[in-house]
Amino acid sequence: MSDLLSIGSSGVTAYQRSLATVSNNIANVNTEGYTRQDVSLTANQPRLLGNSYLGTGARFDAVKRQYDAFVESNLRNSNSDLESQKPLLSYVNRLIDVMGDESIGLTTAMNRFFESARDLSSDPASVVSRSIFLRDADGLAARFRQLAGQFEILDKETRQSVETDIGQVNALTQQLAQMNKQLAKHSNVANQPSELLDQRDLLLRELSSLVAVKTRFEPNGAVIVSVGDTMDQGILVSQTTARAISVLDSTIDAGKLSFVIDAYGVPETMTGITSGKVGGVMSFRDQVLKPAANALDGLSKTMVDSVNSVHRDGVDAEGQLGGDLFGFEKGGAGKATSMTMVIQDANRVAAAGQFRVIDNPLNSGTAQARILYGQPNFLGPTQLLGDLALAKTPQIATLAGVRIEPSQGFASLGLIPIGTQNLSLTLQALGPGQTLQVLTRDGRHVLGSALNTTQQGLLVKQANGMEAGASYGTETLNARLPNTHLDMDIFMGAKASVNLSQQFNAVTGELLAPLRTAASLTSKTFVDSTDGFANGALTLNGQNLPALAGPITLTKVVDWINTATAADAASSRITAAAQNGKLVLSRPSGDTTNDIRLGMGSGTPADLQRLGFDTTVSIEGGTQDDLLVFVTDTSLSAGSTASTVNITAQFSDIQGNMKQTLRTSPLQVRFTSDQAYEIRDSRTDTLLAKRSLIPDASSATPSLSYRGLKLEFSTAPKSGDQFTIDGNRDGIGNNETMLRLVSLEDERLMPGGLTITEAYIERVNLVGNVARQAAISDQALRVVYRQAQEARDSMSGVSLDEEASALVRFQQAYQANAKVMQAAMSMFDTILQVR
Repeated sequence: MSDLLSIGSSGVTAYQRSLATVSNNIANVNTEGYTRQDVSLTANQPRLLGNSYLGTGARFDAVKRQYDAFVESNLRNSNSDLESQKPLLSYVNRLIDVMGDESIGLTTAMNRFFESARDLSSDPASVVSRSIFLRDADGLAARFRQLAGQFEILDKETRQSVETDIGQVNALTQQLAQMNKQLAKHSNVANQPSELLDQRDLLLRELSSLVAVKTRFEPNGAVIVSVGDTMDQGILVSQTTARAISVLDSTIDAGKLSFVIDAYGVPETMTGITSGKVGGVMSFRDQVLKPAANALDGLSKTMVDSVNSVHRDGVDAEGQLGGDLFGFEKGGAGKATSMTMVIQDANRVAAAGQFRVIDNPLNSGTAQARILYGQPNFLGPTQLLGDLALAKTPQIATLAGVRIEPSQGFASLGLIPIGTQNLSLTLQALGPGQTLQVLTRDGRHVLGSALNTTQQGLLVKQANGMEAGASYGTETLNARLPNTHLDMDIFMGAKASVNLSQQFNAVTGELLAPLRTAASLTSKTFVDSTDGFANGALTLNGQNLPALAGPITLTKVVDWINTATAADAASSRITAAAQNGKLVLSRPSGDTTNDIRLGMGSGTPADLQRLGFDTTVSIEGGTQDDLLVFVTDTSLSAGSTASTVNITAQFSDIQGNMKQTLRTSPLQVRFTSDQAYEIRDSRTDTLLAKRSLIPDASSATPSLSYRGLKLEFSTAPKSGDQFTIDGNRDGIGNNETMLRLVSLEDERLMPGGLTITEAYIERVNLVGNVARQAAISDQALRVVYRQAQEARDSMSGVSLDEEASALVRFQQAYQANAKVMQAAMSMFDTILQVR
């Protein structure tokens, strides 16, 4: 009977504890992180009776957590992935709302800007239209600033979010380190309290919602947490130690955040956070917000540069060249946040082009002309040959051994660009038939000797830098001021200018006006020669020198020149002298104004060389046109050996450009027949070009070009028709600038061949694509997370139905065991009642 009672007692005890465990599960059905517990019952050791073993009941063995490490890890990973999409989707949708909003987005503002430019182009003189244009330009700059400001708000907000979340990460890792400390009291996880392990898993789950983590568990249940690529990198928790993450500004990429573990101990740089809430915010910052902000900055810079380039090329209402319409505030170059409108005065809006064309009202034809300017693109040289282009004062460049081939009879020395100041180009050690030739791009011969038909055909062609349709002309060949080409002070021969010497006050050291001394021209060592000089072969300051019979000696030349100048005024008379075997020409010491010019009339550079002088092209002041320079050699014949020549050059500077020089003086285009025309400079009456109209296959109407200017006619001009081209000094004729500004709306200025508006819309679309992808990913990851949660619940979750069933089952077992005990007691009472 005692055995029966003992068996019933063991069962009652076992099922009492089972009922307690089930009750605990039911009580914690809504406790976050709780893991369902189950009891383990074991049969007691049987007892040997005779030849058989008799059972002795059951005992309570342990309470087990229903836990699967793989399922729990899968839940953490899916949680990290899902949480990364939530902030990404939220912030991206906010960015789309900002960029697409009419009151903040750029599209509306850009449309208004170009529309007001279009209105102004139809009436450039209207003050009202100019004011509206400035208003919309200012509105566009303000819109760039507002949109960039919204980007900055998102940047600050997401940075604060990251810093806050990283603070939570650090707090959670500290708690896990404390949890490890408590778990260290036992050496085996089976001996750990289930509630302690539940708290550990809950902390890991909360941590995984912020950043993706890797875990490794010790035998006692303590956890090692890593955010690196492997478990050996980026360790945040190990045993009882937690390492904090710091958020710092990147030293490599401005505006980007970097993460450093244990920044004030043994720092370890993290490769980045790509999952969890922090990963989602970082993905938005790095993949969406930063590219959008950079694109906006690039858009603003392109807008500013493009508009300013056009506006600077125009003329305002006061006839002045336009300045920058837009700009960036100091310290914010290229940033949309600092974009501003520079011009405040409506009269300073450059709506007009730099040129205009005026039809002569007496024209017999009905042709109307339109003027355009484009940077000319000539064939041939763009500067002087070789080192000659580098001969800026104080440098003197020498080009030795320039070959002249017999098949051509000339060599190009390059181009003297318009605006070249105070040039000296010298022909040294020349041969008997060599000379310099200076021509304009339209074949106007300025200096040299007249070209024969063969030479014209060789030199006057586009490959050498000439304009299409250029013709040869000698109207100003070797002319003297004021009859030179465009009134330039240009001369070929030997020249000496008034000398200027810098001087200082001996007491104060103050800079004084330069000391001027009379001009003096000295030859090389004189060498006697046999042949004399014909009358007018040489000139002295424009006056023909008389004939001189040979042989030629230094004494004879001195007398010859002094006799030729004897009638000149003594105060400025040029005198010749022999000094150390050299010929010296000089002005009186009191004449500090006039120079000395020994030139060639009907003579050649070889004649100058016989007097000991090199032949130099001298330009005083600046060139008013592009000048092509050649050296010809008439002594060469077919089959002869190529000749060579040495050239030296020096110039003070190159100032100005073709476009602004063309604006200084009006041009007259006059048709001498229905096809032939000539172009003259109105200020100097210089013939600049003489050509015929060249049919343009790309245009149904005729046109002509000159140095980048293009004159387009509505119909074919008639003989006698005249057109005047000027610099549009009143700034209201020719709306070319505003038309070019309007055309920027359709120009593909952005990478990928996009217009400015298209580039902005493309960026909005890219952000929209990210939003759509994030929404799809969010939906998919929700399904994955739900499945992971269900897998965890099926293993570790509390089901009230299952627990109720277990409760009934354990209750019935408890009651049955109690009945056993009751039967044992009844049997014992029966025995006691036996007499």
